Amino acid sequence: MLLRKLTSYLQSNQKVALLAITSALAMALLTFRVLATQNMGFVFLTWNLFLAWIPLVFAKWVLEKENLRPSSLWLLIVYFTVWLLFFPNAPYIITDLKHLRSVPEEMLWYDAMMIFTFAVSGFLTGLYSIRIVHRIIARRSNQQLAWFTIAGSMFLSGFGVFLGRYGRWNSWDVITQPDALLKGIFSSMQDPLAIKHTFVFSFVLMLLYFAFHFFAELKQHESSRKYS
Repeated sequence: MLLRKLTSYLQSNQKVALLAITSALAMALLTFRVLATQNMGFVFLTWNLFLAWIPLVFAKWVLEKENLRPSSLWLLIVYFTVWLLFFPNAPYIITDLKHLRSVPEEMLWYDAMMIFTFAVSGFLTGLYSIRIVHRIIARRSNQQLAWFTIAGSMFLSGFGVFLGRYGRWNSWDVITQPDALLKGIFSSMQDPLAIKHTFVFSFVLMLLYFAFHFFAELKQHESSRKYS
């Protein structure tokens, strides 16, 4: 019954299905590596990919609720805040490429392909979740506010990725240890590396989303012209 519902959902949500296939490919590459080498060293990629899916699943849930009945402004802000707390987990996965430094030379090509597939899967789920949030905000207000909000989110996400990679902080630390997290944030704001990382990462993320958004808009426009 659950499998039937999942299959039906993926059939009606082809973009999510495509992302699921990409993630499944990444998991297959990891499974093969574990079985072939009897080494569990990269199993953490599974958890990182799971975290990357959270902002997309949450954004889709909010969109479906909005389609049924628009939420109040304050509730929408709460939804957006929750999404923003988990969103950095999606682009964060690309930083796992750093682990290639410790990979044996004979495994370098395979592990590079495997980690890259995980990174692409996480990044694409993140970009799609941004687009959903963009659509919700634009629908409730206007495109100018939507773009301004997305740009601000990308900047905060760039800083969030730094906190996750170098400070080893997690999204749920906001609840479990807020005081320590706050100290970590203030400390990182004075770190030149954090500033450079935030600006570069957020710029690249915004550039990729800009291309992703307009490519999607172009395809949607072409489809509407084709069937008009």
